[in-house]
Amino acid sequence: MTTLHIVLSDLEVTHAIFSKIAILQNKLSVQVVWYIHHHQRFFDRNYFAAELASISDTLQANDDSKINDLKLKIKKYFPQSNIHICKDKYWTKMVDNIADTLDPRVIIRAKSGLSSADNHYISHNKSTVFILGQKKWQADGKAVGAIDPFHEDDSENKSDIKVYNFMRKWASVTEQKSAFLLHVIHIPPLAIEYEKQIETLHKEQIYRFARTVKCPKDLITFTRGTPEHALVNYIDENGVDLIALGCREHTLFDKWLNGSTISALISHNSADMVLINSN
Repeated sequence: MTTLHIVLSDLEVTHAIFSKIAILQNKLSVQVVWYIHHHQRFFDRNYFAAELASISDTLQANDDSKINDLKLKIKKYFPQSNIHICKDKYWTKMVDNIADTLDPRVIIRAKSGLSSADNHYISHNKSTVFILGQKKWQADGKAVGAIDPFHEDDSENKSDIKVYNFMRKWASVTEQKSAFLLHVIHIPPLAIEYEKQIETLHKEQIYRFARTVKCPKDLITFTRGTPEHALVNYIDENGVDLIALGCREHTLFDKWLNGSTISALISHNSADMVLINSN
């Protein structure tokens, strides 16, 4: 059975998070393992004067108490799950040592955002990674998958196929009544006079992909604009809880640094994300 590995980089967890994890567990038919990641750099210092020792001890005791409280909350809602404590700077090594390579990971976004350890893992992502915030889902996990068969470094559309397969598992095609695949049609300003031709080209390519994976046309929708802004606007206007995107390990960090679509969505708190590695 597949295992969902859940990383908490904050010593607080809300009922909304437990609700989301329960939905993930049900939809993906997985068992769950929790990791409480708490790296306190204050305790790394080896040159404390004696008068600071009591402060260090007090801070450590407070954190230990919070960790114990958090463990009790997790056990209340997920009594069968295992809980690991990770105090290393990066949680990657512990999780990868315990998890199978293809096991999905869940990164819980703290109130302050993603930690350096979270960003480090995302930039070297090799598996499916969910990035969940503290906000409650408006529906029972309303999701959409973003596809783009025009990627020059993915001529076989591996990324889009994986996004489609994820969405098919998330929402049964036979029961789905609304579109769950989304494509952004971007018309460059210098090509505006060819707007209709470009739009037709996009739709032909998308429907060709749909025939390849046997996806009904009515499960695909389109929006216009630059991907970064168009996806964010679609999420806000349609009450999307979760957006699925394909990513590639060798390009993700460079694109993230340069302001990619993924970067824009990570910065956007209205929807959670699932990054599906296509390598």
